[in-house]
Amino acid sequence: MPQQKFQSANIKPRYSKGKISVFGINSVYPRTPWIAAWWSASFPGFGHMYIGKYLHGFVLIVWELVVNNKANINTAIALSFLGRFEEAKAQLDQDWALLYVAVYIYSIWDSYRCSVEVVKSHALSEIEDAPVSPSDVSFFEIAILDKKHPWLGMVWSVLSPGLGQMYGGSMIVGTFILAWWIFVCYKAVAIRSWLYSFLGDFSGAAAIVNWQWFLFLPSMFAFAIYQAYTSVNENNTLFDIEQVRYLRVRAENLKQLHTIDDGTVQIIATFEHSPFVEIAIHEFERLGVPPEQIVALPLENLESQVQVIDSIQRVDGRSVLDGAMMSATVFAVLGAIYGFVLYWGPIIWGLLGLTGGFFLGLAIELAVNKKKLKKYTGKKSEVVIEVTCDTSLQKQLINVLRTRKALGFVVKPLPAGRQ
Repeated sequence: MPQQKFQSANIKPRYSKGKISVFGINSVYPRTPWIAAWWSASFPGFGHMYIGKYLHGFVLIVWELVVNNKANINTAIALSFLGRFEEAKAQLDQDWALLYVAVYIYSIWDSYRCSVEVVKSHALSEIEDAPVSPSDVSFFEIAILDKKHPWLGMVWSVLSPGLGQMYGGSMIVGTFILAWWIFVCYKAVAIRSWLYSFLGDFSGAAAIVNWQWFLFLPSMFAFAIYQAYTSVNENNTLFDIEQVRYLRVRAENLKQLHTIDDGTVQIIATFEHSPFVEIAIHEFERLGVPPEQIVALPLENLESQVQVIDSIQRVDGRSVLDGAMMSATVFAVLGAIYGFVLYWGPIIWGLLGLTGGFFLGLAIELAVNKKKLKKYTGKKSEVVIEVTCDTSLQKQLINVLRTRKALGFVVKPLPAGRQ
């Protein structure tokens, strides 16, 4: 809960939480700095797009496509992994390669630095309780901040990178990703190679593929899937944050949260089914709350949803897909490289590397974060407790809720005569 609020409508917060426009949706979301740096190392520009600095990312992506091709860096990397070091040296254009180094390092460093600053800006926007407009309408487009399914964004990006971003509401980003995906596929002769591979003509597929352009594709494909998932998820979190603020401001404007002279409050809390529910009730009674003023009822849950991603209760920028998609990228690149000399060719081995790397990374994430996921996975409200009491007992009752594992609570002053 923000510690300080801007109550006056005339005071504009200095730090914005997010922006919804016909061009897309962006937010000051606390991304993890080392993940941003890793994506920049995978492909300059990806780290900046991951943290929402899209213009910066577009410039670096175009730079990567131009300079990497001029220097033949991808070809040199592939030949080096295959042990053909002399050929790799011969392929490398040293003049362009020396220009490449500085910007590549800058991309990694700056994405990390910017991610740290975004985390700070997010904290400041929360303190200031900055508002977010949930919609924007123009002649060309209608942009609405609503809840969508992150996995559906992933599926559309698997079918064609860029579609997942469009589904998430980022029109400019989706158009850019879709355009350079088509362009790189064309330059790499990837579609015809894909066709040959699935027809079983593996030698023909490997012969027509352009190594230099083809090695861009694994990183681009994996990142498009990952970015579609995270952007939809972040937009969902932004929706939650905006609605929480709206409900709180609405209650304040209707004077529903104003202190009442008779000093009576109502505390409403939710629990999972557990012995802590009955323990909390008995402790409320011991503190002097009459039993008839403690109402405890089970909730009928309409949907059981397992959460393994960020929610408004846990916005830390981490997801179990982080390690999975990083591993998928690495193994997809390795599969594509060694696919040039293996029987099934670069397409099949690249896809196998992508799939195998994803599940390997996911298994590692689940093993490393087992305790953390156990804490946050599958939590749902099952019991609601409503306690009406004197304000003098408020702090003690809230302390009971904290120690007895309540999922959440709200304190509501009551008007006189409603005890």
